[in-house]
Amino acid sequence: MIQHGYSDSIHHALAFCAKHHPGRVSRYDGHNPLLGTASIAIILSRHHADDTTIVAAILKQLVDACSLERIAPLQTSIAGRFGGLVASAVEAALEPRFDPSGRERSWKVARFEVLARLASASLRVAEIWMATEIHVCGLALTDIRRLGAEYARSVAPAPREELLWWHRAMLEVLDFRGEEFRGSLLTELRQLSSQVGAYLTER
Repeated sequence: MIQHGYSDSIHHALAFCAKHHPGRVSRYDGHNPLLGTASIAIILSRHHADDTTIVAAILKQLVDACSLERIAPLQTSIAGRFGGLVASAVEAALEPRFDPSGRERSWKVARFEVLARLASASLRVAEIWMATEIHVCGLALTDIRRLGAEYARSVAPAPREELLWWHRAMLEVLDFRGEEFRGSLLTELRQLSSQVGAYLTER
């Protein structure tokens, strides 16, 4: 199958993020929030994910960055512009920052919720989470190598023991589901999380 270099749907998703992102979006800003979004899209593309998965991953990063009050109207807009399949994947892949009553969860409590969801998530949603974690691990490795292991928290606000637990628990859940997932994606996640773990356990 021929892989095309341009995708109108992915271009549209990135433009939608640039328009609606609550953070400062500037091409001259080294902390442009779209840099991470684009990186996750590239990770999925490298592993031959389909357009629907890539578009949903892009839009997930947008909704994850928004306040609770903005999430519902934004999801409605996504469904109208990108279709129900994308909207459903975005909703299922969202960071579980809030409990059913609207209270913000702690990082570790949110991770427990992610583990529960990953146990039965669709292939598309699991791949979005894996690509997101590959990106986070990559950022952590860059910070650790430049500045030291304590700077892993700049991308994951948790003590090193909790980061190590999270990586182990996430891979256990994914491994339990056998060969359902794209092997190359899971292999890259395992390698990067192992490298992060090696740095974090050094004393």
